[in-house]
Amino acid sequence: MINEGRLLSQHGFAKANSWITLVLSILLLVAGAIQLAFLLTVDHPANSLYSVFFTALLSIALGVVLMFLRRLIRPHQIYQLHENGILVISQEDKKSRFIPFERIMDIYRFRTGKYSRRILNTMLFREENSRTWHHITPNIANSERLIEIIKTEQLMFRGPWALNTLAQGGDIHFTSTTHARCGLKHFFNSKLMMNEKKIRLSALALTPDQGKIVPVEDIQFISGGSNSPLVRLLDKHGRILFSVPYTSLSSADLFIALIEHMIQNRIPVRH
Repeated sequence: MINEGRLLSQHGFAKANSWITLVLSILLLVAGAIQLAFLLTVDHPANSLYSVFFTALLSIALGVVLMFLRRLIRPHQIYQLHENGILVISQEDKKSRFIPFERIMDIYRFRTGKYSRRILNTMLFREENSRTWHHITPNIANSERLIEIIKTEQLMFRGPWALNTLAQGGDIHFTSTTHARCGLKHFFNSKLMMNEKKIRLSALALTPDQGKIVPVEDIQFISGGSNSPLVRLLDKHGRILFSVPYTSLSSADLFIALIEHMIQNRIPVRH
């Protein structure tokens, strides 16, 4: 029996609850219907009725478009935040799945939309041993808070586990996807895991799929993060040993936290 803990907040579809969109679409449909009724009941010259007829059609068309867009942008999943994890609720079949924080394995953070001011407003995450990706987009109510909590909880639960794994001589695996400037294109690339590259981190070395192996002892500085497009590992002379786009790196905040810890406290490997 999974202990979900106390319900902290619910994160449904923000725009679906917007009365402005709903009321505006209804008003346009009603206005168009009234104009059509006026045409059927009032006898006027045909020339004077053309403008009223086209105005009525335009009003109805706009109302239908607003209704359609409101339906189109509904997310497939909504969320409930609990003390011990996230409850994911499918909008299509109303089925739900609880994901404990300690089972959240991979996270991608990036931005969608040209006017997001470079804010990372979208997240993809999946649990351990799962191919299913859950996505939190800006049309989810209070999505910024939910994204921040998931990121923080992953660090709290997987951080100590990762450090212990490294100390035991194990490896921590990260992935990097092909970076795309377009947020929507990057979303689909990340979701489908296209052009994925593996990055293996041990207590002794960083081993990417492509590029040379970087000894951990050579890493003296790390730059970048959520406010910077690139995460760079530097040697004592400031030379770049390894770099990767933040938005293309899975669990980038965990990667940064591990590297920072290894710079400050080298991990003695237990054989």
